[in-house]
Amino acid sequence: MLDEVKGFQVTLKRLFQPKLTQEYPEERRAMMSRFRGLPALRADPDTGEALCVACGLCARICPTSCLEMHVVPSEEGDRELGEFILKSGRCLFCGLCSQVCPVDAITMSQEYELASFDREGLVYTKTELAAFGAQGETWWDAGIGPDHQQTNAINRFDPNRHVMENLRD
Repeated sequence: MLDEVKGFQVTLKRLFQPKLTQEYPEERRAMMSRFRGLPALRADPDTGEALCVACGLCARICPTSCLEMHVVPSEEGDRELGEFILKSGRCLFCGLCSQVCPVDAITMSQEYELASFDREGLVYTKTELAAFGAQGETWWDAGIGPDHQQTNAINRFDPNRHVMENLRD
């Protein structure tokens, strides 16, 4: 008998709390600052050139081999990025590619609406990834990194704190 009363305690507690409803297509949920969406390429805001130096570390560290890089020799004798292909159907969104990049040319964007009806819609090229990268801010502007140790744990400054606390109860 006591167990049933304890079970109804949760129901009674939530009965009088305000309901939180979001109308999804019109109202988008604010993503956490450490959310890892689609990997995106960044460009220099002054010149518009890609920051990638074509070192290939991101393609080598990827556990699913979803990144393909085609390096082209440049006129100066260096190498430059010819083609960059991301197969997002394979991607784990682990963020290893952005962590290993020495020049911060690849970052994890806030893109999460990636549905497609065919597999060709899940393959992104350099220009499409650069468009995603132009939308976001850098990690140092976002306050993420070794100087600003942020975690996914709920803190008192989190805008979605009340939603997460209600889920935890």
